[in-house]
Amino acid sequence: MKKTFITSGLMLLIICLYSQNNLISKDVFGNTTRSYPAKLNSLLGENLKAGNEWTSVGPYGGDVYGIAVNPQNTDVVFAGAGFPYISFNGGNSWEIIDELLNLASGGIDVFETTADGVIYAGGYTTYGKIFRSSDGGNTWQQLNFSLNRGVNDIVVDPNDQNTIYLGVSADPGPSSNVVVVSYDGGDSWTPLNLINALPAGFSVIDLAIDPDNSQTIFAVGNESFSNALIAASFDGGQTWENRSSNLPTGKPYNAVTVAGQTVYVGGGQLFGGNIMGLYKSTDYGLSWQNISASFPNKVISDILIDPDNSDKMYLATEGDGIYYTLDGGTSWNYNTTGAGDEGSARCLAFEPGNTDVIYSGFLSLASCKSTDAGQSWSYANTGIATLLLNDIEVDINNSDIVLTGFEAENSGGCYLSNDGGSTWELVAGLPGTRFSKVTFGSDGTLYAWSNGPSSVAQEGLYKSTDGGITWENMGPNIGSLFETEIFAIAASRTNPDLIFIGGNNFGVNGFESIIYRTTDGGENWEEVFTGPEWDSFNYLFIDPNSNDQIIYAAYMSNNAQGGFLKSIDGGTGWLPINSGIPASTRWMGAIVCDPANSDILYGGIGGYSETGGSIYKSENGGMLWTPTNISLGVWCKINDIFISPLNEDVIYTATTQNGVYITTDAGDTWEAANDGLPANNITSFSESFSINDTLKFFASSFTNSAFITDVYDPGTSATENTKPLSELISIYPNPSSGKVYINLGINKDEDIRITITNIAGQIIESFEYFSKNKDINKLELELNTGVYFCNIIANGNVVTKKIIILK
Repeated sequence: MKKTFITSGLMLLIICLYSQNNLISKDVFGNTTRSYPAKLNSLLGENLKAGNEWTSVGPYGGDVYGIAVNPQNTDVVFAGAGFPYISFNGGNSWEIIDELLNLASGGIDVFETTADGVIYAGGYTTYGKIFRSSDGGNTWQQLNFSLNRGVNDIVVDPNDQNTIYLGVSADPGPSSNVVVVSYDGGDSWTPLNLINALPAGFSVIDLAIDPDNSQTIFAVGNESFSNALIAASFDGGQTWENRSSNLPTGKPYNAVTVAGQTVYVGGGQLFGGNIMGLYKSTDYGLSWQNISASFPNKVISDILIDPDNSDKMYLATEGDGIYYTLDGGTSWNYNTTGAGDEGSARCLAFEPGNTDVIYSGFLSLASCKSTDAGQSWSYANTGIATLLLNDIEVDINNSDIVLTGFEAENSGGCYLSNDGGSTWELVAGLPGTRFSKVTFGSDGTLYAWSNGPSSVAQEGLYKSTDGGITWENMGPNIGSLFETEIFAIAASRTNPDLIFIGGNNFGVNGFESIIYRTTDGGENWEEVFTGPEWDSFNYLFIDPNSNDQIIYAAYMSNNAQGGFLKSIDGGTGWLPINSGIPASTRWMGAIVCDPANSDILYGGIGGYSETGGSIYKSENGGMLWTPTNISLGVWCKINDIFISPLNEDVIYTATTQNGVYITTDAGDTWEAANDGLPANNITSFSESFSINDTLKFFASSFTNSAFITDVYDPGTSATENTKPLSELISIYPNPSSGKVYINLGINKDEDIRITITNIAGQIIESFEYFSKNKDINKLELELNTGVYFCNIIANGNVVTKKIIILK
């Protein structure tokens, strides 16, 4: 079974504006409408192997919309999370079904099995196709049903395994062919016209067959997030009639189930407080009774009834986990224990033959499992790594500490690792809201920005000074409504109290683009820049060599040209720096400076149809920009830029549509660097860090959690000795928590003298070497807290580089 939902339509509470990636609708609390899973654009199988290989590190989780168990082998479980997953051990671990992923034109969200073990799969963006496996999921065959529609649900006639019904997306014409049936196991298909029950423009998102009489079929039809109907057929789908009498209007219906000659419908959404609950009919939909008046949460996403006892029912709720009843709804248990207790559940499935074992698909949490008939739940998501991560960062003082922020529909959170990404824990002290940005203060303080919705918890910058155990919301605007939307954050590497955040105001607070500054760790905030309405800041960067005086900002505009801003006085005043940027550019992404030369900047532009995605370069602090040699799609944006501390010519860029690109010649040429990286939307890069003398960094993705790679070092060659000495020497990590490495990229006989001085000019360390000695190609230093200068002399050439130590 599955559970997917639609968006569109209008209502008075909607406020539409651009987020970082899409035009979205929010109510005054920041709730978004119920939505379908996003279309998947996998990079798997493509020969995009510049740079070093990426390795998935989790965190485990994602949005699971469909779960099914193989009746022939109940250890085999299928999960639709955009990527199709299979477990061979009852959900203990999962792996991607590569063959099915390669066949599918979009994401796989729906699975269904027959009693003899045939598996069917589809998704909202598989458009006219479903997929069938007759060998337990080992091999897959594509089946076409002639209509170019997405698949929202798949159900099998319990009395005839060869009869399969599909609920599909809306018919673009005047008819309502939104249910498709096969009578031969999927070899051929016939569309069914529901026009007498569902007007044109409705999609069928859920189907239910009466197990006692499979000629009786119910369908949930949704035209928008606030217009829904129930259709029923009593002749196997040949004719249909509307059975929505006295059900609430103006609500989305999400699920329908038939058992014991009783029909149940669940619905509602968080958006606009548009709740509904659970309704029951004992006359096949002629009349309905609300049986959810006492529910703490009245948004129901799925309904599961025990096939052997129709009084035993389970409900998937949006934000309150799983409810269940043992007496047909007279009384309910709202307080199951363990995993997912306050999560947003989207689908439910029994293990065939054992209704004590239940699987549930969740937003963000992926899947959970109960072995005691729903009384308690545990996570069953190891291997499912499809979280929508917005950001990832490491603590420069201790690279074992890694923080990520993620989102789902009106939910989300943060994961924290204390072992360099090997294992992760969901941060229990943070609300289950959309987290757009995370960072660390120079003293190791953790920060995470929540973009609400405020109906769950107030948006704001959450701060932890005890390693993520407890958190405090530091604002800047804390109210009952959604007021501030933030997509950019920058924390000083030397001042633990200095933080900038950027984005836009919202709702009652206006819609202007804004930059806030705090100089006391969030206790007080100053709005240091206010821009036009409907603009928004995407990126902030503090020049690490400027004593926190030079700050760069990038913003997008819905109505005019986007741009870059620069402050040279610590964020008090701001000036545009857009000379050379095409006037048609509306979206500006990452902007960073070369760590060895602050005058050299790289900035990402594009992302709207007027201007394609690209990287521009400035060699004079932003006074003039010129394009580098990279041209991406017109809708492709640049989310982040990473410059290698080993070699400033090596630069990575994170894109929204093409994964990662790399240049090894400071932008003259670029190549895709997606070896091992299935995700196309890379949202951020972390700082670099060293493990066993190997420099690494993380990338977060908006479809597949996080990845790690070694920083690419193209090596040295005879031609590299013609480069300036400053380009042959690198120091990393810098800033550091104590230990730093000096990489000597010199490949011929040269006398080298190295001195390390403190800020007063006193010599702390001094070395003299002959470069043919391979043992000194890399030096290791352990320094105390402070600012130092590394002076390197080779054959009469001199270079000086700053080293910052923070402990």
